[in-house]
Amino acid sequence: MRLPTLAAAAALALVVAALPAAAQSRRSFSYDNAFRLSAGVFEPEGDSAYWEDAEQDFTGDVTDFEDLTLSIDYVRELRGNLRLVVGGSIYEGSDTLAYRDFVDNNDDPILHDTTLTIAAATLGLEFRLAPRSSPVVPYLGVGAGLYSWSLEESGDFVDFGATPLEIFSADFDDDGVATGYWFTAGLDVPVSSSFAFFVRGRWHFAEDDLEGDFEDLGELDLSGQEIAAGLSWSF
Repeated sequence: MRLPTLAAAAALALVVAALPAAAQSRRSFSYDNAFRLSAGVFEPEGDSAYWEDAEQDFTGDVTDFEDLTLSIDYVRELRGNLRLVVGGSIYEGSDTLAYRDFVDNNDDPILHDTTLTIAAATLGLEFRLAPRSSPVVPYLGVGAGLYSWSLEESGDFVDFGATPLEIFSADFDDDGVATGYWFTAGLDVPVSSSFAFFVRGRWHFAEDDLEGDFEDLGELDLSGQEIAAGLSWSF
């Protein structure tokens, strides 16, 4: 079972477990000011030249970079069912890749590690689709973000400019900051006037041009889907 499926199952279990407490709660969750902490899984989309070339030349694919994401949000009630959300998240995914068509002199795979790190600062609006007194409150949201990223490749590589071909060890890296946008859909499950559980899916869209050590490899797609669950604290 893939990580996003596990995360979705865990998120659903969290909601089901919280429903009895929500039904017994006599006061609705206060959305005036709240902090949200969550943990989940981010799966890169991989729709760009860098990822396509990597899948062609090396073993594995972009889904192998699924990994943990952590986030924190500040939520401010505006008017009616509308609320402002300011937040940040961090993700790091890595995988060990081998050349598909080349091995070393001992017939062993030629390996290197690839690591992608994304730290996002986001701003957006969410709209509640049910009264705050409901036992389960669905919501939709949209926003923009700054996506600070770094890409590293470390290990052994083939020098295709040498005759005969040679294997060398190296560390390649690049980083940058890209602008992007996101959509979200989630559920709040209030358990008191101060606390609520929540689950959400969020879809990020961003890309940036590779430079430095990866200058000739085109664009790097930073987009992906996030499934997360956590706790809201109102104050």
